Amino acid sequence: MSTGVNATLLTGEVADDAYVTFGGYDLAWASPCSDGLLEGSCGAIDLSEQSGYGWKIMTSDLFTSLNISATTFIVDYTSSNTQSLSGNNYAKASGWFSNSHSHIDIANGLSGSWAFADTVDSCCDETITYRISSSVSVPEPSSIALLGLCLVGLGLSRKKKAA
Repeated sequence: MSTGVNATLLTGEVADDAYVTFGGYDLAWASPCSDGLLEGSCGAIDLSEQSGYGWKIMTSDLFTSLNISATTFIVDYTSSNTQSLSGNNYAKASGWFSNSHSHIDIANGLSGSWAFADTVDSCCDETITYRISSSVSVPEPSSIALLGLCLVGLGLSRKKKAA
């Protein structure tokens, strides 16, 4: 485990290499401590800036429905926003959510020690934040459907003009 202290929260959007996209959500491993909402914490997370980018604290229902685990955060790159354990690199975003911690406790995540916005947990459970992924594309009408609408419109306008 590597620990460190950030003087201030990182500002701006969470870096792309600090979170994973899974099941239509961006997921950020935000802290090695509980969220601090329902219980004491070794360093509650700070959403003062990141809530503006859509980040929220994970709920137990969403966690369960997505079937998330620590392995969800394994990435195939190394950066200042990853942390390694047993040959795997895990995306970490703690610098954007904590001025107390710049690490995550991967072993806690692997053992299932997670804190949620809607349950009371111990002070040292890991916290995940989430937002709806901007990479989820909204289906657009096909070009054939658009062409069909244009032809119908032209047909109606000619019919109206002829009458």
